[in-house]
Amino acid sequence: MSEGANILLWGIDHHRAPTEVRERVHISSEAASVLIAALSRENGFVSCVPVSTCNRTEIYLEARPAFHAHEALSRALGEAGLDPLIFTGEYGLRLQGREAMAHLYRVASGMESMMLGEPQIAAQLKDAYRQAKEHHELGPVIMRAFQGAFRAGKCVRTQTKIGAGAVSVAFAAVELARKFFANLSDHRALLVGAGETGALAARHFLQHGIGGLTVVNRSPERALDLAADLNGGKGELVRARPWEDLGASLVDADVVLTTTGAVEPVIMPDMVKTALKGRRGRPLFLLDIAVPRDVHPDVGSIEGVYVFGLDDLDGIVQSNLAARRQEIPRAEAILTAELNEFQGWIQDMDLRPSVDEFRSYLEDLKDKQVGWVRKKESDEVASAVDRSLQQFIKKVLGRSMASLKNAETQEERLQHLSTLHSLFGDGSDDHS
Repeated sequence: MSEGANILLWGIDHHRAPTEVRERVHISSEAASVLIAALSRENGFVSCVPVSTCNRTEIYLEARPAFHAHEALSRALGEAGLDPLIFTGEYGLRLQGREAMAHLYRVASGMESMMLGEPQIAAQLKDAYRQAKEHHELGPVIMRAFQGAFRAGKCVRTQTKIGAGAVSVAFAAVELARKFFANLSDHRALLVGAGETGALAARHFLQHGIGGLTVVNRSPERALDLAADLNGGKGELVRARPWEDLGASLVDADVVLTTTGAVEPVIMPDMVKTALKGRRGRPLFLLDIAVPRDVHPDVGSIEGVYVFGLDDLDGIVQSNLAARRQEIPRAEAILTAELNEFQGWIQDMDLRPSVDEFRSYLEDLKDKQVGWVRKKESDEVASAVDRSLQQFIKKVLGRSMASLKNAETQEERLQHLSTLHSLFGDGSDDHS
């Protein structure tokens, strides 16, 4: 990392801390504003991006050598209403430099997610980055760091299959349903139960173009609320029906996802047989992800009815996870290449002031030389000399940058920089 600026990370995540600890360090938008304002008063602080999701809270900072991380962050976290001891204790993750950057790149690519390769974290990182920019001006290093992380994450998702296949039961249910039908838009789904898992599955159905979705729940208010939320004010693709209409709802649905949490089965053989009379021979697929089971065991023996349970879906999940894990080496190689590119940018950033100074020195010499020629020769000759010297400067700078970039050690790089400084030190120009 640059001697002028460094990336620091303090964090808590699901790898190290249980849910109750992660809940205690969640950073709201208001707390993030207070945190940034408090850090802004600390000597050496440049900028920061707080990231807070259900699985992690991480604070990425750009700071100069004068910044004393432990004291400054402890004060700022306290002002924001958070306990700094959680970050500095057994659950805390504290990294800096390349290690902090590597972690950010892994987070952006889904490599650090609870479900390997899940894509939601990329959007959450972008939201955190955008909100941080609204609070204060970000430093050049942290801006480039996050932009590089977004690019690295996209490369991993597009160049590997680390995000392929369902790795949650809700998504696996939808993935299985897609195998039943050539086009989901020609079919309807029925959600029995309006809990968190069912709601997540309903969203997956909608994302994959289901033709319609009905929600049936013992609490009619909850079913109506979920239907309204899923519709998002855009039409009535999702509708709610009362619990008493469960049997009638089976007539219209082609795939049923049930997750009520009831202690006894809610879909009985007689109910299904009655519904089949109105289906005109269309098969009925039942995905039962409830514990205990919502579908009576005898339903599976009815002709034209196909029942799948948690064991079937878990098999899909485990198979997909195994396939994702096989992509880890390819993903790691992409992240290493992207991280090396960022490191190169940091090193070039170190060189820029000296190279710019060297360029100014050469440009000043060129202008003086062209001015001297213009006094003695024609404008045409002076312009030719100007063009020739511009090409000379370009070659000299190119070779100088190559020498600095290719230095094998920091000591060799500093020696090259020292040579440059000695070359463009104060001196008089003699044109006589």
